[in-house]
Amino acid sequence: MINNSIRELEDNETYAVVDTIPYDNGTYVYLANIRDSEDFCVRKQLKKESETILVGLDNRDEVDYALQLLVQKNLAA
Repeated sequence: MINNSIRELEDNETYAVVDTIPYDNGTYVYLANIRDSEDFCVRKQLKKESETILVGLDNRDEVDYALQLLVQKNLAA
């Protein structure tokens, strides 16, 4: 789990972590740009050796799956 609620990504923009959802191989991390509310992205959190990293999703199908999980979680709430 990511301990910080603010992350700087590879585009040098600052994002707030708005949600995390565990899945089979790790955790999806949902982020919103703190300066642009229309800039939203999803990364996956993976354990690489002794550190935890955020990486982009593999393809459009994975993006769709991650967004589906977010919608399902929020509909259940």
